[in-house]
Amino acid sequence: MKWIRYEHGFRSIHQGMAITGVFFIYAFVYLQVWLAACFAAVFAMLAFQNVYFSKVGQHLSVTFRAKQKRILIGESEELILEFENGKVPVWNGTLTISMEDAVAPSSDDKKHYSGIYDLTVPFAIGGNKKVEIRIPLEGKKRGMSRVTRVMLEIPHLFGDGFVNMELNEPIYYQSLVYPKVTSLGRELKSSPYKPGETEQKQSLFQDEFQPIGTRDYIPTDRFDQIHWTASARMQKLQTKEFLPVSSQSVVLMMNAIEKDRGFLDFEKKVERLVSYADYCMKNDIPYSIAINIRSFGAKPYLLLPSGSGKVQFQKVMVMLAKISDKHAKLPFEEMLQHMERHGQLPQTVVLITHENDRVKALAKQWTKRYEVILDNSYERNERIWDNQHMKKTGTDSAYLNV
Repeated sequence: MKWIRYEHGFRSIHQGMAITGVFFIYAFVYLQVWLAACFAAVFAMLAFQNVYFSKVGQHLSVTFRAKQKRILIGESEELILEFENGKVPVWNGTLTISMEDAVAPSSDDKKHYSGIYDLTVPFAIGGNKKVEIRIPLEGKKRGMSRVTRVMLEIPHLFGDGFVNMELNEPIYYQSLVYPKVTSLGRELKSSPYKPGETEQKQSLFQDEFQPIGTRDYIPTDRFDQIHWTASARMQKLQTKEFLPVSSQSVVLMMNAIEKDRGFLDFEKKVERLVSYADYCMKNDIPYSIAINIRSFGAKPYLLLPSGSGKVQFQKVMVMLAKISDKHAKLPFEEMLQHMERHGQLPQTVVLITHENDRVKALAKQWTKRYEVILDNSYERNERIWDNQHMKKTGTDSAYLNV
């Protein structure tokens, strides 16, 4: 394993060896046996230190047991490092691990404004030995934490000086801290004006693969809907009845651009987005996610294709753990118009954004064709679903603050 070595204090060792060597020669020439023995002992001590620190850590290797951990805020994990050493032992060393501060020791309650946390632990390993180091960590905030640097400092046994060893190989380890999951506090109903797979009491569309009974025939019924076996049994024509269904697909769009003077505006929007995704997962509603963070490819923004269930929710949590408010963004209105032009809008559209006159005007146009929800409840930290305005149809087609 490759290490970059930084040596400090070797010059003083070499000078001490030279001085003690000269004094040893003089003492030996003038037959000062005890004085020569003392200088010889000091010279041997310095020579041993010079040889030891020139070879220490040359065959030291480290591996991370896990490549990736996934935890929630407040949950604990262990960073496990396995060290294997060569013939030269390491004594009285200090291991420093630098990592991004999404995770930190549970006892650490300080704020790290640099974004990097330096974790220091004592380190020692014998010759031809293996040592396992376990470091308990806790998820502090949403984000991705990677080990950015591993350094080992070995001080000189006698006098000042030390050897610094920095790992010069890629470190394949990261911790994903998922955002908080809170209840949505409202309901997302299906649209009765678009065919789909969601059961609804009243709908214009039916699922012909799910018959639920029969009824008396009326002249407007189609010929292929007649149930001949039931008609023969009832001695009058009977028509098949099917399960009424409608569409319930949703697109969740989040504005990653923070509001002016908005404290933790980005994090609150992420938590609100997770609330919608959690509700859709529990109710088996297919949903997609679009965030106006720049991305490479045909679409210049982050887009998670439509899906449902726990697999889709897992993809959402991983994506939200990796994004940051420091990433490049494009205007929110530009993303909305791009999705509309390319026909990527389902029947229900949720806009998680702060107050914006241009977004409100665009959402007002969309209400003629879609069910639009403009959600900025996170700004006031309250539930505004209880007093929302419903249309005369009684469906969940209201748009907020539009």
